[in-house]
Amino acid sequence: MTHDVFEPFFTTKGVGEGTGLGLVTVYGIVKQNNGFINVYSEPGKGATLKIYLPPHAEEKGPAKSRETAEIPAGRGETVMVVEDETSILELIQMVLERLGYHALAAATPGKAMALAEEHAGAIDLLITDVVMPEMNGRELAVKVREALES
Repeated sequence: MTHDVFEPFFTTKGVGEGTGLGLVTVYGIVKQNNGFINVYSEPGKGATLKIYLPPHAEEKGPAKSRETAEIPAGRGETVMVVEDETSILELIQMVLERLGYHALAAATPGKAMALAEEHAGAIDLLITDVVMPEMNGRELAVKVREALES
């Protein structure tokens, strides 16, 4: 039996252990950059993926100065982040707080709903994973909005 490892949601992991979107995302990025991927796999030994990207052609001429835009800091706005990967959730929360935002972090939609209901003020922005246990990101957004409006 063969499987296309680049199909969305293909995974060898058990239920609740991952989404199967990692390779599809990589494949999309490689294709957008005119590259390709070779896959070599042996049962019981794992797989090797080699990514080939075209070389970047440097512009010839005098070096151009690059202006760096300063990242605008928050002014205490509340951002709710819902992500089932703990390391990603913690990173986003840390970055938001360093930028001056108040971050509400939840690892599941259920915890997010509880946070929304007990939070006294407005939630200015919801950042959510799309595929999660319990419900997807769009369903969660609708339920959070309904909880805040009631």
